[in-house]
Amino acid sequence: MSGTCVHFDCSAGAGGDMLLAALLDAGCPLEPVRAAVRACGVTEAEIGVTETLRAGLRGLLLDVEVRGRPRHRPLPECLAAIAGAGLPARVEAWATTTLRRLGECEARLHGIPVERVELHELGAVDTLVDVVGVCTALHHLGATTVLCSPLPAASGSVATEHGVLPLPAPATLALLAEARAPLRPGIPGVEQVTPTAAALLTSIARFATPAMRLRSVGHGAGSRDDPRRPNLVRCWVGDADEGDLAAPAGFDDACVELRTNLDDAAPAVVADLAERVLAAGALDAWVVAATMKKGRPGHVLHALVPPAAAAAVAALLLVEGPTLGVRCTDAPRMVAERDVRPFASPLGEVRVKRKLVGGRVVDARPELDDCRRLAAATGRPLHQVIDTVSAAARAELLP
Repeated sequence: MSGTCVHFDCSAGAGGDMLLAALLDAGCPLEPVRAAVRACGVTEAEIGVTETLRAGLRGLLLDVEVRGRPRHRPLPECLAAIAGAGLPARVEAWATTTLRRLGECEARLHGIPVERVELHELGAVDTLVDVVGVCTALHHLGATTVLCSPLPAASGSVATEHGVLPLPAPATLALLAEARAPLRPGIPGVEQVTPTAAALLTSIARFATPAMRLRSVGHGAGSRDDPRRPNLVRCWVGDADEGDLAAPAGFDDACVELRTNLDDAAPAVVADLAERVLAAGALDAWVVAATMKKGRPGHVLHALVPPAAAAAVAALLLVEGPTLGVRCTDAPRMVAERDVRPFASPLGEVRVKRKLVGGRVVDARPELDDCRRLAAATGRPLHQVIDTVSAAARAELLP
């Protein structure tokens, strides 16, 4: 056994309140959640749960009663409240990353600086309750692995404070696209995944099927009751089964490798072609120096692409480059899983990329942009920041 695994079955959809209610139903007490939310300065909200039925199945429904008029909070105020709340480091990092990603997404969509984000979806009390509550509940349950099922998505529209918006909601779709989340057909015209849930799941969870030994199951109810299907998130809590998780991977990711010789191209043209093939759908591109006919120096441009994109990328090379031919070879891959997790390093918060093989974390490396930010903030050399943060991340995240 290797730690506690929490899996969210979101086949019917997910809202932040549903995720929190499911965790509470799976065994997390309510008081630690209330205390964490109060510590973040949200004192006007009273949090409770009630049992309800959804299409004949029981679940917990989260009740958030706000005393007085709810106050909108801009993103910097939300982040400062979390930073000053004295939360466990992992809870603070999870909640900060989730809110920051949600705020940055809203800022891009509305074309405003992130510091000015003050939308209902972000500033309302229920968003802070959901985000801080879910992170606290996961920590209280001792979650070392958080997984999630594919999410439902369908077209349609929904009425919001900002007018009628398409479904999935723009923020939801942007967050899911950023995480390359797996989607399944949903119910047309129904918002099944909210922006808050999308931010939480893509920041904290990994989209994978669990290998675990169950201890408990919780059901979190949404506000909508559809008699045709239970509007519930199911939360599975158990012991991660290391024996099952460690099953060896295979060469099951079908790819092809395209190669073309460039013996009469300026370095700027070669670099531009590499960028263009990546933009056209290549998974990777690299250039190798080579000696061409008559001893001339040249380059071989390689591109690893999905089979469906091979013809388009090859055509681009022929049209945009000086080459007269492109070679193609089958190149199936064995791929390690990867996810990005928030991490409270000794120098400050960073995002850390974890590499997983057979469900086991085998490496952890900080994002370079975050290390550059810390280097500028602390006045330390970049290489020293990378070494310090990497060592701390591996010490905490690797088994």
